[in-house]
Order: sequence, then C-alpha cells, then structure tokens
Amino acid sequence: MNNREERLRFLKGVLCGVLVSAVVSAVGIYGAKKVYFGKESMNVSEKAAVIASMLEENYIGDFENTELCDQMYSGMASAMGDPYTEYMNEKQMTEFLNEAGGSICGIGVVITEEDGKCVIREVLDNSPAQKAGLSAGDILLSVDGNDTNGMSVVDISSLTKGREGTTVDISILRDGNTLDFQLRRSMIDICYVTAKQDGNIGYIKISEFTKVTANQFDEKLDELMSQDISGLIIDLRDNPGGMIDIVTKIADRLLPEGIVTYTVDKNGNRRDFVSDSEYVDIPVAVLVNGGSASASELLTGALQDSGRGVIIGTQTYGKGIVQGLYTLSDGSGLKITIQKYYTPKGVCIQGVGITPDFVIESDDKTTGNDDKQYRKAVEILNDKE
Repeated sequence: MNNREERLRFLKGVLCGVLVSAVVSAVGIYGAKKVYFGKESMNVSEKAAVIASMLEENYIGDFENTELCDQMYSGMASAMGDPYTEYMNEKQMTEFLNEAGGSICGIGVVITEEDGKCVIREVLDNSPAQKAGLSAGDILLSVDGNDTNGMSVVDISSLTKGREGTTVDISILRDGNTLDFQLRRSMIDICYVTAKQDGNIGYIKISEFTKVTANQFDEKLDELMSQDISGLIIDLRDNPGGMIDIVTKIADRLLPEGIVTYTVDKNGNRRDFVSDSEYVDIPVAVLVNGGSASASELLTGALQDSGRGVIIGTQTYGKGIVQGLYTLSDGSGLKITIQKYYTPKGVCIQGVGITPDFVIESDDKTTGNDDKQYRKAVEILNDKE
C-alpha cells in the first residue's frame, strides 16, 4: 500500500478504528447537499475521518492527503492559542533537530529583510555559499525558481535548506547585475559563540543556546581567562534562547553554589537547576535588548538575582515558559509548552521580561564607539577594578 493510501486510511478512521457511515441526500438549494450521520455526536477522530472522506469525494480541486494531514495536525496544535506549541512535519523536525544540534544542511547564508528585499546578511565560513562567491549585501532574487518577492525570511531560508548533496539554484542582485549560482547543500557546523579582548575586559557574544554552545563558551572563556582579564561582558542581544540544560551549564561557570532557575509544570511539580561552588569570580556585565528571549532571559535573571551580573540595555522579550519536544514514529514531532520557569528569587518573567539595571537605548550593536550599551559595560567593569 502506498503512502497516499495509508494516510487516507488513517484519516478515514484508523485513529478510532470506527468507520462512520453517512447517507448523502442530493436534495438542497443551489446544489447544496445535506449529510446525515448515523449518530448525533462524533468524537474528534470520527469527525476528522468523515471530513477527509467528503473532501476527497467532492472537492473540485486537487486533493493532497499529506498536506491535509499536516494542516490538520498544525491546527490541533495552534488551537492551544500558544505560539510556542506547534506541530512539525518530518522535514521541519529534521531541520529543527539539526539546528538544535549545532548544524544545518544548506548553503550557509544568514538572510534578513531590508526595505522589502531579501538580503544576505552573513555568509558562513567554509560554506557552499562562501565557496561559490556569495557575499554579504547580495540581494536574493530567487531560490530554485521561486521569486523571493513577497516571501517571508523563514520561507526563503527553508528553501535554501535540504538533504545533503542536493543542489539549489540561486539568483542574486549585486551592483545592479543579476548573477546565477548553483550550489550543492552540505552540513555546516555553526559557531554560536564569539569572543574578543578589549584591554583588560573580555567580551563574549552568544547568539543561541544549542547543544554545542556550552562547549564553545567554555573554550572562549578559558582563552580570555588565560589573558588575565579583570571583567567579562556577555552579549545576549537578539539571542532568541535555546536549551535549558545548556544555558544552565553556562550559568554554572559564572555563578556560586545555588539555584540557577526552577520550573513548575501544570501539576505543580517543581524541578530545580543548580550551580556548584566553583565559578569564575570576576565582575560580569550582560547586554540585553527586546530580542533577548527565553534562555537568554533565564541566564540574565540568574545573574541579576544573584548579584553576580549588572544588566545593561533595554527590556527583554518576556518568554518565561519551557517547551518539551516530542518525536513521533513517522519522524514528525510536537513542541508543547509544558512548564513555566522562575528566576532564583521566584519571578516568572512571562509576558513581562527583565528590566536592566541600566536602561540604555542603542541601535548600534557593533561594540564600537557608537554602541552605547557596550561602552557603558566597559565603563562599569573598569570602575570595579
């Protein structure tokens, strides 16, 4: 039996094991049909089976079972009214797991929207895009023949990803000229942690908390500490978050013994995440903004509540909830909001965010002279010597 037949059979009643009989009357105004079911009420599985059968038998357009199934599953998740609870099909789940593991399979570009155009913001090192000659600032016109005009950055980015070894055709606009490229997708390891030294001050930027982030952080922190830095800036601006166990490992390097965070589920069950007594005992400043969310806020809240870090920037995003990831047997999966998390002082920042100790507006995040938040962090840490 092919995949189409299996999915249709599922929709027609495999979930409940009951086929619902229906008697269709052709009597109705302007061709409308009345459908009579053999029972007054149906459960979810029975009703889904009936609707699927009616669509297949009557819908005038093309009927695609896979798309119908995915839309139905997505609808069930979105009905929770929570943007973080979602269904992912097999392809989406694979991409999510790869990125959470610190790798992507694609061409290696970071894209953004500028003035209604899709622009390559960054080309990753040793990526197919870099080897082919793509550059930051190139305007992405099409991907595999799909015009990017009007498409979201998320959808465009998804088109550039795929199975390792497959090819993708890219058209870009550069200096008024249209250039075409054919690239072969490959696995790309991503660097989520970068560092530098500014005099006696160390600086570490964390872009996301994935499986590899804690190890990358440890390497950069150890390098800086070997240079006898007297203060550390941690830049979490525009960091969307990530994995709670990873951010807890990073917090353990910076905090004395105590609670980093704790979570509470719908039944009131609490789980504590703690740090041990060993930590890097130097002053810490944390840079945040409205794009600092979730795990970023968890680390920020732990450093602020413990008095170990001074927080600089603007109000953070306000995501104080935790998602559980569930893989289904067909490779698809669900992300479900299962817990709230709390700062060491018992505050849940959901919908509120964290207020910095020094509120400073700044659009510049270059760590240069015009980056007011960074310059304030350097000033504060120098005063603590």
